[in-house]
Amino acid sequence: MLFSLAILLFISPTVTALTDLQAQCNGTDRLYNDTSCYVVVGPKIYHYLAKISCNHYLGYSGHIVHMRDAATQAAVLQAVTTYTGYGSYWLGLETINSSTSTTVSTNYGNYYRNGTVVIPTYFPWGPNQPVNGASYKKGSYNKSTNAIYNIPATEQSSNICEYEEALKQPVTDLERKCVNLTSSFRTLFVNDVCYVAHFTFKNYNDAKVACNALSGYNGHLAHVRTMSELWAADAVLKGASVTCGRLGIEQTNLSSTDPYNGWYLTTPTAQSIPTTFLPWAAGYPQAGGGYRTIAVQSGSYPKSFGTVNDTTPCPYLCQYDGPGPSTTTTTSTSATATTTTTTTPTTTTTATTPVTTITAAGACTRATTTSAGGTGSTAATTNAGRTASSFSHYRFGYFKNTCYWLDQLTVTFSKCLNMCHENELCFGLSYNSGTNDCQLLAIIASASPYWFELTADKQYETVIRELQ
Repeated sequence: MLFSLAILLFISPTVTALTDLQAQCNGTDRLYNDTSCYVVVGPKIYHYLAKISCNHYLGYSGHIVHMRDAATQAAVLQAVTTYTGYGSYWLGLETINSSTSTTVSTNYGNYYRNGTVVIPTYFPWGPNQPVNGASYKKGSYNKSTNAIYNIPATEQSSNICEYEEALKQPVTDLERKCVNLTSSFRTLFVNDVCYVAHFTFKNYNDAKVACNALSGYNGHLAHVRTMSELWAADAVLKGASVTCGRLGIEQTNLSSTDPYNGWYLTTPTAQSIPTTFLPWAAGYPQAGGGYRTIAVQSGSYPKSFGTVNDTTPCPYLCQYDGPGPSTTTTTSTSATATTTTTTTPTTTTTATTPVTTITAAGACTRATTTSAGGTGSTAATTNAGRTASSFSHYRFGYFKNTCYWLDQLTVTFSKCLNMCHENELCFGLSYNSGTNDCQLLAIIASASPYWFELTADKQYETVIRELQ
């Protein structure tokens, strides 16, 4: 009897519960493979519209498909064969550096919804690809050759959206409302922020108080402080087919004659915050003459900022985040590691002298600083003689070895960045925007022997600090 039962148990199939995404990913236009759902969008559209159109499943940070490996290529071929569309389909593959030849494969990256870039190692190029041409900056997939090509953004193709299990986050009321605004605006929900591009033209003072499309949420002209935020702003403005979009950045000192400094992030209600993330487009900034506000020049990423006269009517970009007054937003917790850099806003500090002590931590010692300001032993101290820091994305993960930490705090991302900037012993940080966990690092994460000890975790973003 026991032997018969053992046989029955051995031959009985194992039943695995479907994930939410797997259960929803059905229909002739979609395919679930491995841990991703692929949705084929048949009508031809421009690449800039494809970027902001992947909203079939909320909470998964949908993006244009990434051709990562041969298995993904086979899944894409199966999806487009099942669903009859056109011959070519957009990929989330774009050039990274406009000054590098378009024939260099390593100059292409897979872009996520939040602007994070991953340089792939798999490039199933078609014959005589990639093409050398300044406008050939976007990747596409051709069904008939089962290969990828680089083509101009001025062409139109079908689209394939990808939704990954690894990117799943709780669906918020703000995300739902953001997506439902698309009938009247162009929108993009990313990193818990809803960006809304308005087609109407307004001067700065009128635009500053016009971000009221979502009641109950903190609406203001967008604050762009990092390359990721700039990528998102450029994507939604390009999708709106506007040439520029006003931001919530202005020079508050009306007597200033310096167009390069004195810029502030502003809202109608909260205190202004200084910013030094100013990626000027060619020919900017303009001095004097009322040019004390900034707009993103659509399509000129990554050098996109241009000064605009306060009274000049211009389309504008709003952002909505948490309810109530707020001037900060969370940063990316998406996807996989990237080998490209993301620059964050920098802060100028007053030079003072740090007070340094050595604190024992189990079997190791680590340097910490003593002053007020954090929840742990390290505080926002000094940055003697140094005027600016830039923070470059390294990988997604964190260090379990607390000997590598200067401190661990629960603060906003902007506070975490600023504390690292103000501490001359800080060489980078790991941050979890879901829990506001900030780990200031006493080591350079990319250096040997530390880099191989980084524990992969897509909830933590590790960045490296570089002095300017």
